[in-house]
Amino acid sequence: MSALELRDVEVEYDRRGGGKVRAVAGASLSVERGQIVGLVGESGCGKSSLARAAVGLVAPTAGTVRFEGREVTPLTRRARPRELVRLQMVFQNPYSSLNPRRKVGSQLADGGPRTRVGELLELVGLPASAAARYPHQFSGGQRQRIAIARVLAADPTVIVLDEPLASLDASAQAQIANLLVSLARGLDLSLLLISHDLAIVRHVADVVSVMYLGRMVETGATRPLWQLPLHPYTEALIAAVPHADGSGFLPEALPGEVPDPANPPPGCRFNPRCPYAFDRCVAEEPPLLPLPGDRRSACWLRDTKPG
Repeated sequence: MSALELRDVEVEYDRRGGGKVRAVAGASLSVERGQIVGLVGESGCGKSSLARAAVGLVAPTAGTVRFEGREVTPLTRRARPRELVRLQMVFQNPYSSLNPRRKVGSQLADGGPRTRVGELLELVGLPASAAARYPHQFSGGQRQRIAIARVLAADPTVIVLDEPLASLDASAQAQIANLLVSLARGLDLSLLLISHDLAIVRHVADVVSVMYLGRMVETGATRPLWQLPLHPYTEALIAAVPHADGSGFLPEALPGEVPDPANPPPGCRFNPRCPYAFDRCVAEEPPLLPLPGDRRSACWLRDTKPG
């Protein structure tokens, strides 16, 4: 049984002026116990909508979300079942996710016994004395550590992190990334890390899922996926990652923009931007095909070539 499992999830929003926008169009993803899964893709591909569905902040239009075998129901004003309290989320902006009018210690105590506040702060690399201070007295990276400590107060088994490094500088990003790995290994946590920064995901994740226009286009273990991407979109994303030593080459820009999710192209959703597209790509939308090495790719190119 997976720690967190999403199957054929769809998420729709009302569109201004009428109609619906399908932000997530039948996406599946699973996170095993103690595993770090990275979810990557360009802005507007549906990553954050899928993350919000995973923790019950939005109700899926279709599909199922299960946490440790139990269905995740949308959050209401009523108290959440204890089992689901152990499914937590860290948001992108630590400036807005903490209450500026309350001291750090009181905010951490909301999630668990007050006696644990100092322990939680030290767990994320801050001194216990930080409990007596207000959020504005900390840097962005320190605030994100506090936000992580706050979800740890609930003794979670799964944490969904929606772009938790996006608002931080490079040094703070690296420190928080290392902290996440340390916490996951030391506390046997399962993490779903949503990010557009593939370099960070490569460093942190055991498994990577690649999302494009509301659907998964590739999944697999991080190292083999990096060494041999099986979907043209994954290939383009990895080619665009800069080398730390300045080596490599400047890749050609991926043509075009992510299409409007309210009006996706026929066939494969990536075909208008794909350098390898052929007739079948325009006529049929490929499923996420199982491939050797526990890989999956939604690409007809892999269905037409041996091996």
